[in-house]
Amino acid sequence: MKWMFVLLLAISSTANAMIIRHDVADTEYQAAAQSDNSTVTFLGLYKGDEIVLGTGSLIGKQWIVTAAHVANELRTGSKVQFKTHFYLIKEVIKHPLWKERHFPYDIALVQLASPIEDATLAKLNHASTETGKIAIFVGRGDYGNGLVGVVGADKQLRAAHNAVVGVQEQWLQFIFDRDTNALPLEGISGPGDSGGPAYLVSADSVCLIGVSSWQNAESTNWEEGKYGVIEHYSRISYFRDWIEQTLLQASKTVLAGCSDS
Repeated sequence: MKWMFVLLLAISSTANAMIIRHDVADTEYQAAAQSDNSTVTFLGLYKGDEIVLGTGSLIGKQWIVTAAHVANELRTGSKVQFKTHFYLIKEVIKHPLWKERHFPYDIALVQLASPIEDATLAKLNHASTETGKIAIFVGRGDYGNGLVGVVGADKQLRAAHNAVVGVQEQWLQFIFDRDTNALPLEGISGPGDSGGPAYLVSADSVCLIGVSSWQNAESTNWEEGKYGVIEHYSRISYFRDWIEQTLLQASKTVLAGCSDS
């Protein structure tokens, strides 16, 4: 993989979130996010202002899956938002093979100091047949669209859809399509969505298949969030064993699994 061509969804002074189609009303993406009951937002301070540091998915009442590069910015006592409520971080566990600013093994677990009782816990994907599946992304932060890229911050929660176009061991890949090639609520993530979910949602289950990690914007002359960028998500089916073993050792927590069918 040509790492020189990679643009990591790194933490910056402006936390960018879901980027949407230019020809679909933003209110539709905001409305789609209202049914989400599994996603949290990590908050922090920058020059005295509260910003979005990243996103995560609840897999236990006190456990969140996120990206290691997001976890790198989190500390004990950091603030976590779930809907309109706030919680504090107790512990951060990054994958042991993660190295700062390196891309492989971009996965981490975050333990909360107190449980979230009313969430829908996401199940970990066990299957390896993700290609072609339509996933739901959820994030909070800047708004923008595929024509202009990132525009500004408003901290609104949005949900967008995208299809898995390929897998590479640790990675799921998504392309930000437009016009007739795009899904009705096509979208892509940005820096504030780092660590956020790729869910498969059914009537009775939320299945987590990926965690937002980095974006290849070579095709757009390094303009992030524009049509044609390729998004890479850490692949849950690849990291499932590490997640389950880590939670079992840390808190005797046993997780429910799901298939991606």
